[in-house]
Amino acid sequence: MRIGIIAFSSRGCALAERISKELNGHECSRFAKTTGEKHGAEPVVSMKEWTAGSFKECGAIIFIGAAGIAVRYIAPYVRDKSTDPAVIVADELGRNIIPILSGHIGGANRLAAEIGAAIGGNVVITTATDLNDVFAVDVFAAENDMHIDNVAMVKQISARLLEGKPVHMMSDVRIEGDLPEGVTYADAGDTGIYITASVSPNPFKRTLRLVPRMMTLGVGSHRDIDAAVFEGRVLEVLGKNDISVRAVRAGGSIDLKRNESGILEFFKKYDIPMTFFSKEELERVKGEFTASDYVKTITGVENVCERSAIALSDNGTIIVRKVGGVGVTVAVAKDDRVIRFGDVR
Repeated sequence: MRIGIIAFSSRGCALAERISKELNGHECSRFAKTTGEKHGAEPVVSMKEWTAGSFKECGAIIFIGAAGIAVRYIAPYVRDKSTDPAVIVADELGRNIIPILSGHIGGANRLAAEIGAAIGGNVVITTATDLNDVFAVDVFAAENDMHIDNVAMVKQISARLLEGKPVHMMSDVRIEGDLPEGVTYADAGDTGIYITASVSPNPFKRTLRLVPRMMTLGVGSHRDIDAAVFEGRVLEVLGKNDISVRAVRAGGSIDLKRNESGILEFFKKYDIPMTFFSKEELERVKGEFTASDYVKTITGVENVCERSAIALSDNGTIIVRKVGGVGVTVAVAKDDRVIRFGDVR
């Protein structure tokens, strides 16, 4: 995770240096807004610009100073709990570490606990589910790499569990581990959680849909394909095969297509990482693929989309073989995924 740490005093800068060393599994950048000793931190002139940039570029932001300072600076940029970065405040002595934004989905609670364990600070958690030792569905979704289709339902699920009311669960994906207290399997009912990569109807009257990112998308296209045409065709293929676009975790094609704006725009719009493979890399992918002499004359390999999908998959299988039309080819592979319950709170 990319983490931006900013301090407002010499002591704070010293603590920032210590924290960045302890968080060696993360990419930490240190900044200072002080006239005192900066301990190697990069000076910041405009806090407004720094905060705006950090919200776009960082998975987490750590303010070392007063909580009020952090609140004032982040206020204009807070948008959505599903996309906002984790924000943590620590006093300059490291006595208290407080997650103040995106405690669950953004991972602020987990990161604060990591920092507290590393520097011996007191972690101050204020989220109700954690305080009452109740299942936190948004943490569960984040830890299992699932997209939350309707974030507003998270609050309703948490409220029911806090009140001791039952919550149902249905899953199209294999689950391991015991269900948390208050959650029971069912295929119908009032309120429940539906784990699915499909676009099929909700099973419950009030449903929280969790979409596992478990599909890989291989694509090809004619040169200079129009972005709207490309998007429409990909979404059409996914829809006809009952696959949510939010279930796609990665996309791939041959490197000849790396500058095709129509392809690039689609994957950027849906925030899907894109990988471009060389002919040699695609040739090394094992499996049985739909061959095309025409494609081979253009690219040097008899199939691009199916090979790309498998190259990106995690021990996966092709579930949608090459589909062509309007100058676009699409194939989909499905990972061998398991959803796990563990020490999730």
